Amino acid sequence: MADIVIGRSLRDVEKYGLEGTIFVGKQYVKMGKTMSLANRVLMDVVRPHVILVAGKRGEGKCLHGDTPIVLSDGSIKPIKELAEDSNDILALNERLKLKKSGKSKFYVREVDELIEIKLRTGKTIKLTPEHPLLTILGWEHACNLDVGSRIATPRKINSFGSELMSDAEVKILAYLIAKGHLRNGFVLFSNKDNKIIDDFKKEVNFFDKNLKIKTHSKEGCFKIVENKRHGRNIDSRSSIRKWLDSLGIYGKKSVDRIAPDILFKLPKHKISLFLNRLFSCDGTIYPRTNTWDISYSSSSRKLIEQIQHLLLRFGIISIVKQRKTKCNPNYELVIRGQNLTKYLQEIGFFGEKELKAATALKEIIFTENNPNLDTIPKEIWDWYRPSNWAEVGRAIGYSIPKGSRSSVNYAPSRQKLLQIAGVDENETVKQLAESDIYWDEIVNIKRMSGTFAVYDISVPGLHNFVAGDVIVHNSYTLAMIAEGISDLPKEISMNIAPVFLDTMGIFWTMKEPNYRDEELLSKWDLEPKGLANVKIFVPGGKFKELLDKGIPVDEKFYLTTSEILPDEWAFVMGISPTDSIGILISKVVTNLRKRGERYDIDDIIENIKIETDTPAEIKTAAVSRFENVKNWGLFSREGTPIDSIISGGQASVLDISIYSHIYGAFSIRSLVVGLFAKKVLEQRQAVRKVEEKEEIEKGISYFSQREAKKKRIPMVWLIIDEVHEFLPKTGSSLATGPLLQLIREGRQPGISVMVATQQPGKLHTDVLTQCDLVISHRVTSKLDLEALNEIMQTYMTESLGKQLDDMPRVKGCALILDQNQERIYSAQMRPRFSWHGGETPTAIPPKPKDLWG
Repeated sequence: MADIVIGRSLRDVEKYGLEGTIFVGKQYVKMGKTMSLANRVLMDVVRPHVILVAGKRGEGKCLHGDTPIVLSDGSIKPIKELAEDSNDILALNERLKLKKSGKSKFYVREVDELIEIKLRTGKTIKLTPEHPLLTILGWEHACNLDVGSRIATPRKINSFGSELMSDAEVKILAYLIAKGHLRNGFVLFSNKDNKIIDDFKKEVNFFDKNLKIKTHSKEGCFKIVENKRHGRNIDSRSSIRKWLDSLGIYGKKSVDRIAPDILFKLPKHKISLFLNRLFSCDGTIYPRTNTWDISYSSSSRKLIEQIQHLLLRFGIISIVKQRKTKCNPNYELVIRGQNLTKYLQEIGFFGEKELKAATALKEIIFTENNPNLDTIPKEIWDWYRPSNWAEVGRAIGYSIPKGSRSSVNYAPSRQKLLQIAGVDENETVKQLAESDIYWDEIVNIKRMSGTFAVYDISVPGLHNFVAGDVIVHNSYTLAMIAEGISDLPKEISMNIAPVFLDTMGIFWTMKEPNYRDEELLSKWDLEPKGLANVKIFVPGGKFKELLDKGIPVDEKFYLTTSEILPDEWAFVMGISPTDSIGILISKVVTNLRKRGERYDIDDIIENIKIETDTPAEIKTAAVSRFENVKNWGLFSREGTPIDSIISGGQASVLDISIYSHIYGAFSIRSLVVGLFAKKVLEQRQAVRKVEEKEEIEKGISYFSQREAKKKRIPMVWLIIDEVHEFLPKTGSSLATGPLLQLIREGRQPGISVMVATQQPGKLHTDVLTQCDLVISHRVTSKLDLEALNEIMQTYMTESLGKQLDDMPRVKGCALILDQNQERIYSAQMRPRFSWHGGETPTAIPPKPKDLWG
């Protein structure tokens, strides 16, 4: 079968054959109703190209705007309010542990369909049908899950804050939320437990000695009033009423009752105190057959959900049930089994319920039949079995060791799986048994139609986050092509320099072999291989910090401070060039540039300080911003020479993902991308004139020069993911101008630009029109299909959507548009032989498939 060469005209294919090409996939050939893989697809890499890789929208995986997100300071915000929030979120790492992680992107769009999933614990989440959720068999789209499926939710959310609130305020808040009446001008409290009543009176007195408590309408009902003060008081509210108003909880009916926002930002011991008094006042502890339960009821669903979440911060899993009543629905939160033990040991009760709690704790410790809901889904046995069941049985005490084999008929407890993994010396299964995942069961799935605003956020490196106390998901082809370039014969690769502008911190893994897909690679006649010629550059000021954390880094890079224009400083700092601070910065930077000498951030700061025509507060604000810039570790007087980054035969990764979690992160990345694009073009334009002169003198072409001679500045492949952020269809970024110039003019001096996007419909039209190669994976958005149709329709007899739908539904399928040959090919892109760093964490080792994916 004849190989297909894309990116090269038919004339050049005849003239040069396969030299200077890389293997990227295999062509699909339709035989009747069957699509089969046939010819190899090779791609030219020695001529300059503009290549667009398009895939299905990541933002299609979205959540309803009211979905609560836990932030690193303990607060909880709906996802729709996170666009300007700089706090970290929680995500699941590769070892299946929840950790704080930065967020880099924020998406919003409208959809006409959502799925509402209800779990056994009572949690609910609304999300788009294509949003992935983590199962024991890997990430699965929500629309493919059924009632009975179990998905990953957090076992413990270790997120506490540092806000201040006195013990008195915490206790009063708990008492009034539990048994208070906070309407119609009253602050009432009801309870008949004498110890609680005394505690309540003491803390009210501590809160404000001018307050006094009176018996209200009946025994056990108390009214808080304020002693009348002399003089006219325009605001007649008591101090405690004002406080409750400031917290936003006064005036709410029982069905609307909530815990205030500040509560979630308190330290651990304060939240424990709140829960202790809340349950002591209005909770219940009672015996059941051979065990005990703790419960808390309210007609406010929001309050019950908040309590359920606060318990989860202590690793206490509870179940919420809805009870029908004559009036409003009632919601009951129940704690049982091992979680009840944990509650009694970490939070406990106060007052009369303390005696019951002590009895319960004694009985539970000696009770064998202690319900354990925290099991691993039975489907684990679909991919894992210990190497020797008899050995496992002997180690964990089976009277008939081989009887341990019957474990495959049940969902194993976490402890049992840990024992098995220990005997079997299986680290992957051990991590699963010790993970931060609670596998909750889906009990109801409801489809919702209408018009909904939905949101998503990007989490660099981990690509998932905790939303609504559920773990949800958020660049393969780019790296596959780049590793092919790096693996070319020396006489060719020494004249090509792939450079990744890595905003997600995922391309360093090209150094490592892809043993994960070893069996799959063998089906493609490939084998796992890491690339020794990959060099990771990180901002110089962050080098030691990253090295100390064990993150692979090789070299430092800096931007030259004096190359940054005044407007660029304003943009990256998020200020207007025309406001007072922007004008001052513009004046100082312009004067420094006029001197024609290089300078650093300290020089800018010193020149701001000696300005005589600017108020002190403006100068202080400007200095503060540049002090913050120094912390970025990105700028220096001399900067890093471009030729130390661009080196023939070396794949350079400029890793700027460290800026994903700080305020103004996108502007910083845009600045780096734009400045680098500008310098690459300038360097290659200068050196290309010299190369052309030499070629004219020798009368040669690239392929006729057989001796391996290294170019002064090699041909560059600039590789950028999520390029629509830097080159939007509307608006602009600091990178827009330099990148557009590079795309329009870069091919002549020998620069290839390879970009990827999940949103081609939001991409600048110049990118689409300048591309000579388009690799389109499955796209579904109407906007994206229309954008790609405009450049592909000339060569298609059917619409792009129809052609994509006709292709096999496996990962890696693509339509390839080759403008050089004016043809479209259906293909399966090959698997990578180096490690892919963009995978989301999974609970199981991946299995090879007939095709890659």
